[in-house]
Amino acid sequence: MRFEDIVEGARRKAGCADPDSDSWREGLDILVHDHNRQGRLTERGLANTQGRYETILAARMQVDDYLRRNPAILDTPVKAPVFILGLPRTGTTMLSYMLDADPANRSMLRWEAYSPAPPAAPGALKTDPRCLAEMAKDEMIQKAAPHVAAAHFEPGDGPTECVHLVAQDFRSLMLAVTTTVPSYHDWLLFTDMATAFEHRKRVLQILQTTNPGRWILKMPSDALFIRQIFRTFPDAKVIWTHRDPFAAVGSSFGMRGGSRPMFEVDEGRDYMRQYFPLQLALHAARPLELSHERPDDIYHLYYDDMVADPIAQARRIHDWLGFEWTHAGEMGMRGWLTDNPQNKRGKHSYSLGEWGLSKEELMPYFSDYLREHPVARKEALV
Repeated sequence: MRFEDIVEGARRKAGCADPDSDSWREGLDILVHDHNRQGRLTERGLANTQGRYETILAARMQVDDYLRRNPAILDTPVKAPVFILGLPRTGTTMLSYMLDADPANRSMLRWEAYSPAPPAAPGALKTDPRCLAEMAKDEMIQKAAPHVAAAHFEPGDGPTECVHLVAQDFRSLMLAVTTTVPSYHDWLLFTDMATAFEHRKRVLQILQTTNPGRWILKMPSDALFIRQIFRTFPDAKVIWTHRDPFAAVGSSFGMRGGSRPMFEVDEGRDYMRQYFPLQLALHAARPLELSHERPDDIYHLYYDDMVADPIAQARRIHDWLGFEWTHAGEMGMRGWLTDNPQNKRGKHSYSLGEWGLSKEELMPYFSDYLREHPVARKEALV
């Protein structure tokens, strides 16, 4: 893999000038170095990964090009966005889809994350040709990897994570967990995320010009960078989802282990066991620290409560945010829940034991968190 080939490929795909800033270069350079040193990508994985990086960089080029031609967009505020975060596998997806079913709310859709510029025409979020093209891929994705879809699936016209936006600055946990990139993984945990979040803000400014609404944004790994949320969006509010961390770790390992062989020679169990526990622990530790400093800006949502009565929890969230609870919003949420029962695409089975992990081994990573949020179940997750 060559850095220069990725840049040239992105230029061909974008058909416009390079980004205005070089902030994306550092992360991409580390990724390329890691891939070449590790040598774990299959022939197909190498082609897919390089193509992925080209597409990500091309999207960045197109965003910057669009803003060069429409600079007034940068003067428009992103008002009081709401961020859903927490450990992976703690109900963030369910919550984001439920809140998106309220017509007053605005999520970033999966197709928009891949191709944010230019924005969709007013009212055309789900009829834009780019949206229809992504939706056409959905059936193929489900057939090619049904076990991955059972663990986590996002349709092309549904809400997605902002990992795709920060990836356009090559600062995204998505890029650290799908392949074996140890230097990049550790760099990401401690790098300055300011440029990635500023790019994220610029994309939201573009998208809201034609299809505005109350931004409800989901990215579990925002938990790692929670301080940067408030630096970039001072009037933000955060919904922090809580679940037994041992269940979350087991489910996360299972999901990642199911998708990694799509790119690499195997699951990369040694990499996952060595690098993922600390990263997942920081998903709990960093919000825990900030929650003591900004208690009024963080809402605590417990997974068991949401599963038991999702509508009641959504209503409490609306009250906390000062949003009006409407009949249209409630009917939209109830309709989504009816159409999307748990395990709709198959049951996602997981355990700690299959990864050589145990609650006892992981307990030190989550001890502070569990003292304040005692959500761990007593039964062993074997």
